Amino acid sequence: MLELTNVCKSIQNQKILKDISFKMEPQQLVSILGPSGSGKSTLLHIIGTLLPFDSGDIKFENIAYEQMREKEMIHFRNSHLGFVYQFHNLLGEFTCQENILMPLFIREKKISEEQLDYLSFITQKLKIDTHLSKFPSQLSGGEQQRVAVARAIIHQPKLLLADEPTGNLDNDNAHKLYDLFLDLKENIKQSILMVTHNESLTSQSDQIIYLNSGQIVE
Repeated sequence: MLELTNVCKSIQNQKILKDISFKMEPQQLVSILGPSGSGKSTLLHIIGTLLPFDSGDIKFENIAYEQMREKEMIHFRNSHLGFVYQFHNLLGEFTCQENILMPLFIREKKISEEQLDYLSFITQKLKIDTHLSKFPSQLSGGEQQRVAVARAIIHQPKLLLADEPTGNLDNDNAHKLYDLFLDLKENIKQSILMVTHNESLTSQSDQIIYLNSGQIVE
């Protein structure tokens, strides 16, 4: 599904990533683990086409990143990738349902019945179906992050990229979110690549990639 070969990245002559190589198969939960400053988020942003890389190769289902033009990359990102961050970035003036559907409002002229059915399915799976008419401020931090996950997968991306998604949650809600990712992987066959510094949230990952000082370590 995803293959990186000798990916390097420098910022202001400082090496951030050094010869990063790994493969990810479909329907896996892969965790990128490492201390602060190890290059985890930079790597995730490169995979998400939000940052360029200096050298190496990245292929997603045999699509080579370096061969995509800017418009092709934007279409690829909007069609195939979903993003969840440490801070949920929900829009406070919109209901939870409107927040979840926002990616579709931006792209579609009209929301289809199939998309509304999928909204119902995933919000039940995420246990937020009773909160759809509420505003984000009316929810707990854990519930807000679940709304953010629903927003990230409403367009059924092939790969969900999660950048420290539990960093703003207490320990109990952090483990609940990790369990939710495992559930999404098993029940809707969602592929997930998650960055974290919390080793306790990687115990059931299909693959763990340890980063330190911009390099993969065994």
